[in-house]
Amino acid sequence: MKKHRFRHSFRKDKSMVFISVGFLLLLGVTTVFGVFFLGMVGLFELMGVSYESGWSLLLFGVLISILGLFFEAAAKLVKTISSYGKPSPYVFLIWRLFVDLLFTWLTIYTVDELVSQVTMVLWSEWFFTFLLVTADYVFDEKKQTKKLA
Repeated sequence: MKKHRFRHSFRKDKSMVFISVGFLLLLGVTTVFGVFFLGMVGLFELMGVSYESGWSLLLFGVLISILGLFFEAAAKLVKTISSYGKPSPYVFLIWRLFVDLLFTWLTIYTVDELVSQVTMVLWSEWFFTFLLVTADYVFDEKKQTKKLA
């Protein structure tokens, strides 16, 4: 009889652990997207970007993320193909920066054209591009440093 109680208690504890871990993961993902969304709202307010609603801004952020994956893959392909020519390190660094800026701007421009409720002027598109590429390089540099250590 004690064995039966132990199994029931173990299942109850196990399900409580799964629910708790799921809740923590959901909380983490919500926090990351919330910070991204609120940061985008603040940045757009500073840059004078007009948008009709929070939902259109959310759609803008989601499309930036989704299309960014495709454009990032295309940029990586261009950088990989161009590295076969064995350019000097400085030329390749400038080329990488140019390709990243171009493909990030293409992502932002495409999403801006797709989401008609969000209106960005050209200088705000480029400012947002420089900000995203800078953040990408900063976080990518941290990844490279961890790999080397």
